[in-house]
Amino acid sequence: MVRSNMNSATLELVGSVRNPFPSKKRKKTIEFSKKTSIKTILLKVGFLETELEFLIPIVNGTRTSHDYLLQDNDHIWISLPIGGG
Repeated sequence: MVRSNMNSATLELVGSVRNPFPSKKRKKTIEFSKKTSIKTILLKVGFLETELEFLIPIVNGTRTSHDYLLQDNDHIWISLPIGGG
């Protein structure tokens, strides 16, 4: 049995986050190798480096940093900060 070195996760854009996906769907399964950060994935799917500071990653329901190393079957939501008063 050959085991793949690739893991997969679900990446979902929430609210008014710009959609870089060619298909324009806001939810996508992504494949990645071990020790891949959220930042690496965001740049790979088409976000700009200058946009990253405005994007909030939430993994499996917990807010995390862009340096978080993805695990197989993670669910990643990308959101923008919400303000109000």
